[in-house]
Amino acid sequence: MSEQYLHVLKACLIETGKNSLRHLEGNIDVGSKASHKELVTFVDRQNEQMIIQRIKENFPHHKIMGEESYTGETFEPNDFVWIVDPIDGTTNYLHQKQTFAISIALYQNGQGICGAVYNPSSDELFWAEKGSGAYLNNKRLLMNSTSVALTDSLFSTFIRYDQQEERLGFERFVHHIANESRGIRMIGCGSLELAYVACGRFNAYFSSLQKPWDFAAGKLLVEEAGGRITCLNGDPIDIYMAGSSILAASKELHQEILNKSKRILYT
Repeated sequence: MSEQYLHVLKACLIETGKNSLRHLEGNIDVGSKASHKELVTFVDRQNEQMIIQRIKENFPHHKIMGEESYTGETFEPNDFVWIVDPIDGTTNYLHQKQTFAISIALYQNGQGICGAVYNPSSDELFWAEKGSGAYLNNKRLLMNSTSVALTDSLFSTFIRYDQQEERLGFERFVHHIANESRGIRMIGCGSLELAYVACGRFNAYFSSLQKPWDFAAGKLLVEEAGGRITCLNGDPIDIYMAGSSILAASKELHQEILNKSKRILYT
């Protein structure tokens, strides 16, 4: 059955990827949600409706948690839940015309069944199936099994610069990691950054707060590539929570970063 799920998932990504690229050079209507930094376009909404329609045609009893349509409903343990980000990195989409992605994952009982992140600009499809591995297009992804030193590591993060991060002491943690590693990048597309961890372009990714649609597919990618992903305090990630901190890396590096985050952020 998971083969059927993957077929529908990939079809959704390719279809909405083409739709996103088609609108890139035109006039894109844009609005904001909770703040002027949280942008939404008609392409976000159009993509999500296309994805919902295709999922409902194939799996009418499945539930959907979409960034643009989710209103906070809860799910039963056995529900099949599709978690959808129709454009992750909308600000990049509008300003840079690149470095954005469509992210879709299917979960049941809080566990990923399959998931994928598609970058239409580069035609890179990162996908994973529980127990069957993670892939970039048709190439199997295996994270470095040998220990990578913190001093040899390149990180990615997302910084919100808000009061919650200030209370947490997140800036101090970022400063510490930046000084001890090869550096930190912030590209503004969490699902893609997790995919880049899975394929080795980044050694680790962390954020003080991400939404389920930002990390649902990326979480499965990292795990199936052999990495580890938790909250910044080491707790397991609850995929249906309104938001969660994120720490993703190879298993050895993850533990080293976790020791530092616990000391700096949670003591």
